[in-house]
Amino acid sequence: MLSRHSLISILILFLQLISPGVSISQEIWESYETDCCSIQYYDEDQLNDFALRVGGIRYTSNGLDGDIETTGYRVDEIMEKVNNTLDMYPEEVIITILLYPNHDSLGEVFREITKQEYVPLAFYSHSTESIHVDASSITEGILAHEMAHAIINMYYDEPLPSKTQEILAQYVDKHLWD
Repeated sequence: MLSRHSLISILILFLQLISPGVSISQEIWESYETDCCSIQYYDEDQLNDFALRVGGIRYTSNGLDGDIETTGYRVDEIMEKVNNTLDMYPEEVIITILLYPNHDSLGEVFREITKQEYVPLAFYSHSTESIHVDASSITEGILAHEMAHAIINMYYDEPLPSKTQEILAQYVDKHLWD
């Protein structure tokens, strides 16, 4: 069976072949690793957007206040809260989070994977075991919701029905910070 990173590489190669205009396929992905996630990005601006929206880093008159490690800790904290809320602890979880610069670039990938027209701000792909997010619009809540989908899919041998997954992910939305 192919590894998660191999599947993501194949997805990017596939997108290059069928959609040479897709901007994400024209760049080399960088990676920032946390205890539970591999955050993939191809432009430091995406990582900064993600850090500002999720990672507890803020702009001040002197520039960014904090560093990327603060974001890593925050992502791991959100993952721990999702695990605790669901009471699900799959073994050896490393979730890949792919950051896109805007909704349009996320949409191109979403439509290629799902063949659906409506594009959410983020989505979990069971086939690549990865979360795809618009770095310019992500929130802690959206990230936690998608992490819930990832954890649910990793916890069960067979994927639960999509409506059941959505009910559990919405439960996380409601109770994440209880």
